[in-house]
Amino acid sequence: MSETFLTNCPHCKSVFKLRREHLEVASGHVRCGNCHSLFLATDSLVSLDKESQKAQMSETVEEAEDQIVSKSIPELTEIDKSEHYQLKVDEEGEAIHHSHTLKWLFYGLASLILIYLALWFLYLWPNKNTLAQDPSWRSVYQASCSVFGCQLAPRQDIAQYRVNAIEVNMTRNGQKEVSMVLKNVANFAQPYPKVRVILSDIKGNQFPSPIYKPQHYLPELNHNDLIKPEQSVHIAFTFTNEITDYSGYQVELVK
Repeated sequence: MSETFLTNCPHCKSVFKLRREHLEVASGHVRCGNCHSLFLATDSLVSLDKESQKAQMSETVEEAEDQIVSKSIPELTEIDKSEHYQLKVDEEGEAIHHSHTLKWLFYGLASLILIYLALWFLYLWPNKNTLAQDPSWRSVYQASCSVFGCQLAPRQDIAQYRVNAIEVNMTRNGQKEVSMVLKNVANFAQPYPKVRVILSDIKGNQFPSPIYKPQHYLPELNHNDLIKPEQSVHIAFTFTNEITDYSGYQVELVK
């Protein structure tokens, strides 16, 4: 027959009987059936069988048990000695600790998801047209758009265009005719930029033209086409300007 022991809860002082197999389940860790606290039973363990044999004056085992309880833990009340409270053994030992760890991991993951969604809808999405042009942010947008099904505007860097062979001539009806060669020197395809021509007179006064979008100066082509890396394209268009006698001109590319 398995050896029987007595132990008491250090939190509420309740006394319990338990067997050796209870101690072997979770390395001596048990849960109090009264206050539900987890404690190590071996800290206040008393062998009931050995102490019962020493109780020479007791006629029955029950009387010996009462004598042991009264001697070992004299401050206990009668109700503490009863079997009303039953010992609960933690069969997995660290189960409660693992449960708390998993709960906090779940809360942490949920918090990160909420923070990301708030960042996306409050900052990243409203500023996507600007931030998507930054290489460090573009990968984030590409990954996000693969999930949300959005589309990014083509990447564009105005500094990666070169304008050559610029000519601005006066037509018979007083319009200015612009001709130039636009080259994409970036290592990625870019959309056609917006263009503005600035005329200047001998006094240094400047007379800018309206800003022309690709659909304005490339009506015969699909203005959504991209200029491939190292590709050069010829651009020609006309515009009306108030100045009739100009001494200089320049082309400004607008993003």
